[in-house]
Amino acid sequence: CHEGALLEAPQRSALALFSPARIVESLESGIMATQGMPLTRAKKRDVAFFLTGKRVDETASQVMTFACDSPLSNGTALDQPPLWNGWGAGINNSRHQFNETLLTPDNVSELSLDWAFAFPEATRSRSQPLVTPQAVFIGSQEGVVYALDSANGCPIWTYDAEAEVRSAVILDLDEQGKPETLLFGDFGANAHAVDAQTGELRWKTSVHEHRLATITGATAVADGILVVPVSSLEIIAASRNEYSCCSFRGAVVGLSIATGEILWTHYTTPPPQPTSKNRLGTQMQGPSGAPVWSGITIDTKRSLVYATTGENYSSPATKTSDAVIAIDLYTGERHWVRQVTTNDAWNGACSTGGFNCPEEKGPDFDFGAAALLIESKSGQDLLVVGQKSGMVYALDPDADGELLWETRAGSGGTMGGIHYGMSSDGDGLFVGVSDLPTNNPYNVGEGQPGIHRLDLASGAIEWRNLLPNVCGETKFLCFQGISAAVSSSPGLVFAGGLDGMLRAFDAESGAILWETNTVQEYGDINGVRGFGGAIEADGPVIAGGSVYITSGYEKWGEQPGNMLLVYSIKK
Repeated sequence: CHEGALLEAPQRSALALFSPARIVESLESGIMATQGMPLTRAKKRDVAFFLTGKRVDETASQVMTFACDSPLSNGTALDQPPLWNGWGAGINNSRHQFNETLLTPDNVSELSLDWAFAFPEATRSRSQPLVTPQAVFIGSQEGVVYALDSANGCPIWTYDAEAEVRSAVILDLDEQGKPETLLFGDFGANAHAVDAQTGELRWKTSVHEHRLATITGATAVADGILVVPVSSLEIIAASRNEYSCCSFRGAVVGLSIATGEILWTHYTTPPPQPTSKNRLGTQMQGPSGAPVWSGITIDTKRSLVYATTGENYSSPATKTSDAVIAIDLYTGERHWVRQVTTNDAWNGACSTGGFNCPEEKGPDFDFGAAALLIESKSGQDLLVVGQKSGMVYALDPDADGELLWETRAGSGGTMGGIHYGMSSDGDGLFVGVSDLPTNNPYNVGEGQPGIHRLDLASGAIEWRNLLPNVCGETKFLCFQGISAAVSSSPGLVFAGGLDGMLRAFDAESGAILWETNTVQEYGDINGVRGFGGAIEADGPVIAGGSVYITSGYEKWGEQPGNMLLVYSIKK
């Protein structure tokens, strides 16, 4: 799997950069837990030594030290509201910074690196930052959530979630509009509420009963309710012929922000039942899957939650996979479902020739991108979604998700098509397309890796900027496509590529106005060796005249890295 058979797996050369403790953690409770089940404690440590050349230090201190201190760490109140909150700069997930006035098409070329933060013990940086004028809140691969000083990146406080924190964290504000509670999910399928002022835990709740459940998408908040998407690692476990595939069913969970109590759970499929047996004689189960590994969108006007789902893991395929599901915010009841691809059942066995690959065998065109709820310039509300197939769909939220228009932006693929997200200013829709060449037989036409602008009202393509391949020689996968989410501000579109390039585009013409290569060594940053890599999953955050981006992603064979980078115009 780590030598090319499974595209999603990190390459062996990337595993060599892992800490041995991370290898052991993965085998014990992480993505490789199924493979680690037959191994003794000693053998797991032997695997870690084989892959990294280093032994696990059982006496290592968990106390972190940093090269600088923030003046805000002395108890100064963090009383400024967020400039960019959660995944999409708001619960409608527009990913558009309407309030940005300092960055313009005329001066964006003056951006330069302001400060950087290197995450300890990390080879992947994919937790999107939340920015206030005082603090940057961000999760990490090693499971630590940081509050960093917005001025210089020095830590204000840290909180150990004990499991990787992916995607974005979100702030719930008090009655005066000041930061009160920081909320997020972890890789072990726990939701956390942390005091935004001190980093102290308020509550922690397990949100799913399946042992391979996980949270990779961003949570959202409204009216005292935290809404959590739930995905699973079972798609990887299914590659083992002796694994009884599959029993996980995707879910969206509503919790009380005040107490952490689960208010409701909405499952995306019925409970699995025994079906057939595979060629090894292992009992198969279904239906399963339809995970929600993208972010949550909340529609307060209609009191609805919108979740976009992935494929089924096993047969039979259901009508809730590759779909948008509208769920009541207060009860968790389903209002409607709009499926865009039927009969999509797929798991890791389909990549390796394993016995658990379902008869549908794909096309693996799930939704990794959250829905955008956008009011167009004409005043009409549209629910816009982008799929790994390369298709973009506009749905009518007032007509049970009736299709308004559809447009093909890319050829599609295992990593998209459209992978993690789009952006809209209410007039244009800015779409990042990956179209990484894979062996997916369902791809349509030539690849279109780059940035595309669609007319929000009609779906017509207004311009495309197909990006050049500037990778050069590298032992890691490198491609110019845009898999990470796209962001925008007045007159500008920002996007980071699989090749580590961060660019600013003119929103009207698509011309590149500024670019920088994040794949480089950053030296000793906050006491940690800093190195950049591929830009994947979370997108640029635009706030107060600065652009925040994470760099480094070792999955899919891509370039590892451990950076949070902040670019500003020097005053």
